[in-house]
This record gives sequence, structure tokens and C-alpha cells, in this order.
Amino acid sequence: VSRATNWLTDESVAVKYSMPQISAGILQYEARIYEQLSGSRAIPSLHWSGSDGGADVLVMDLLGPTLDHMQCACRGSFTIKSVLMIGLQILDFVEFAHSRGIILRDIKPHNFAVGHALTPDSAGTIYAFDFGLAKMYVDPLRKTHIPLRTGREICGTIRYSSHWSHLGLEASRRDDIVGLGHTLLNLLHGRLPWQGFYAASVEAKLARIGEMKAPSNAVLMEFLSRSPTALRDFMTHGYSLDFEQKPDYELLRGLLEAALRENGWVNDGMFDWMEPSLAPRGTVLLSEYKYILDPDVVPATMRPLSDRINKFPPEFRDQIR
Repeated sequence: VSRATNWLTDESVAVKYSMPQISAGILQYEARIYEQLSGSRAIPSLHWSGSDGGADVLVMDLLGPTLDHMQCACRGSFTIKSVLMIGLQILDFVEFAHSRGIILRDIKPHNFAVGHALTPDSAGTIYAFDFGLAKMYVDPLRKTHIPLRTGREICGTIRYSSHWSHLGLEASRRDDIVGLGHTLLNLLHGRLPWQGFYAASVEAKLARIGEMKAPSNAVLMEFLSRSPTALRDFMTHGYSLDFEQKPDYELLRGLLEAALRENGWVNDGMFDWMEPSLAPRGTVLLSEYKYILDPDVVPATMRPLSDRINKFPPEFRDQIR
């Protein structure tokens, strides 16, 4: 993805391109998904799509840093308030996508971004992008739910995928809900319990991760016991869903909203990245802060890291420049 300028309007845009011989039809497919999801405030505008110079091209609104990068900027984790507000925005989008017959199949912090610095009013809006793995879960001809198939490859990012994906089951709306839950837990804790362990082979590691994701697994249960009740109940609902069952979006929304109220917080859009003093102290390595240095990417409401660099001991400053 590259940044470009519209010569006619002087507007900055993002250009995503790929060579057909590498990923034939993927961007054309993704363009159709953007069109079907248009109308959601979480979707950046698609300005143009097509072929140019032998490459497939998408031209869309320019976005700011991803939630993954913002997590690094906030020292590895977000406050509970920010996680709840992020959850509400993404849940609204997931419900909207499902209402259009689409499942996302790859919910993770890397696929959501805040507004760009050139549009500072959007710094509190979470945008969704990268829909190469999204698909229809409703047969467009029969208007029926896709069938449950087995022997499927894991779709999406393993860290955030559901335990059903490790069993080779076809993805459905329930997988998006569990994937969103894993995303929120990661943003809060800074990591998930199945990250960073050694296994003798890739196959062994995948099998172990699948075991750890099972709702009754002791490791997962202990991890959830250290999480807010709202997120535990969120995951419980996700785990309870049958393959074709529609998630109870109002129940999930109510869990997140109630947690805000119980703590005396308002869903005011003031996220941790809006003001550095709001950010919790996490465990990110100093060298990781370099990702947040580009003033053209970080929303204008967030102070550049260069303004804070002198707060570190002298022996560490060169590591983060």
C-alpha cells in the first residue's frame, strides 16, 4: 500500500496494488466487498478500482496507524476503557457486515486503523480494511446459510482465529465473534496465552494452540479469570453459538456498555492514543517505539514520540530514534 495524491483534488489517498500473476483477482474481489460494505462509517471510501499497467489497483481513503501500531505506541496494551470503546465500534461493524451476508474471517488489530492526521476529526473512529479473506456466508441464489464443511484449512491469522478453525470447520458468524473477543483480550493484556511457546514442529504448535483455545482449557480459563467480566461473558456467548446461529449483538453490546457505566466512564471517543498520559505502562521493548515516529501517519491529536524521547534514560535514547 502506498500513499498518493489526486492531481485533480489535491487529496491524499491510499493505493493498494498487486500483480495478477501473484494474487489473481484478489483486489477485484476485495473491491466488490468494499462496495457491499459501503454505508458503514467504519469503511473508508473506495475512490477507484481496476487494472493499470498490468496491476490490479484499489484507491481508497488514506488511513492512519493500525490498532497494532497504536498498541505499541501505548506501551503494549490499552486501558480497559479504550478496549471497551474499541469493542463497541468494531462490534457495530461486524454486525453491519453480517447483515450484508458477509463474514470477515480475519479480525485482528492489524486490520483496523484510526483516521489519518490529515483528518484529525476522525482520530476517534476505528476503520476496517483488508477484506481479501471475507466471504459470503449466505448463498446468494438460495438465500440460505452456507453448509458446515469439515477438513477446511485455518483461515485468517492463527493468533486470533477460533478453536473451531483448528478443528477444520467452516467459518461462520460465530468465528468473527470469537475473533473479535481474542482481539480485545490481546489489546488489553498485550498478548494471548498461546503466543511465544516452543513446539517441535509447526503441526505440533498448531495442535497445541488449538487445545489452548478450547473453552474448557485450563490455560484459557485462567487467562479469562484475569480479564474483565464483560470480556469473559463476551467470549462465553461466542463459544455458545452454533454454526448457523445469529450472534446476539445487543447482548454483546450491552456487556461492553454496562462495563463502561459500572466504572463511571462515558463512551466519549477519548482513546489512549489521543493523549499519551492516558496510556498504561506495558512491556513493549524500547526498540518497538520506532514504529510510531512518522508524523505524517500518527493522528494530529497524538504527541510525536520525539517529544517524549528525552524522558528515557540517556543509554536508551539511541535505541528508539
